[in-house]
Amino acid sequence: MLFLAEATETGTRIRTSHGVRVPSLGSCLAVFPLWAALVVCAAQTQVSSSPSSPAPFAGAIIREWRGDVHVRLPGTSLARPQRGQVLPAGTMVETGNGRLLLVLRTDESEILIQPHTRLVVKEPSPGAWNTLDVTLGRIRAYVRKRTGGTPPFQMGTPSAVIAVRGTRFDVEVNARGVSEIDVFDGLVEVASPGIAGASVLVSPGFSTRVGIGKPPETPVPTREIRPGADMPGAIAQEEFSREYAGQAGFERELGERPDSEPGEAVGESRESEPEKH
Repeated sequence: MLFLAEATETGTRIRTSHGVRVPSLGSCLAVFPLWAALVVCAAQTQVSSSPSSPAPFAGAIIREWRGDVHVRLPGTSLARPQRGQVLPAGTMVETGNGRLLLVLRTDESEILIQPHTRLVVKEPSPGAWNTLDVTLGRIRAYVRKRTGGTPPFQMGTPSAVIAVRGTRFDVEVNARGVSEIDVFDGLVEVASPGIAGASVLVSPGFSTRVGIGKPPETPVPTREIRPGADMPGAIAQEEFSREYAGQAGFERELGERPDSEPGEAVGESRESEPEKH
């Protein structure tokens, strides 16, 4: 039962309960900081235990393009690209007689997509680290060096998985799914999906080829199978540098090897096929 008690010294009335001691204002203020600290701690614990949000830098940005090029964002139809356009995971890029320069949002690595090429932008995740899937055509990649525990850059083709930690290399896929990897700088690991332990390390100046369901071939000097494919270091730096990423640098097509039809350039293995009678 509540009642009003009159304070003898101040003359104010205090609402109290029979048999219950009412805490003073000073003691209440002393407890408040402790209560606030507990609330903040609980909020921080709740935030830290919540699931992490998707990587904010997934996808790629269109730096420059020329000629017949189209992109298809998830849930949309083919459209002309735009400079500075962000391509989220799931975007498909197709080039006719044109070229397109992509910058990956994860680390600003650069991908020059050559004519007659089709690829899909991917979002790396544990167990599926591919950043790109090239299904047809040719690209030139400049992958920035990755150190520490950062996962390596990885991309896929119908016949190969390619992993690097910083290098310059070409990848070409023909209509039969045969992949050729030409390395200009750094080391590139090329594996065959579905075949355990089937991988090779490709050094600068060497190339390998991989057919669907087959292990990678032993690397050989690039000039033996691709004369004229050498890319001098100075030219490569110009091709991918910020200063030459605009119109002038793009039109110069520095360090590019001669055009070839994607359905024929990598079509044959180095082993000769038996003659047909």
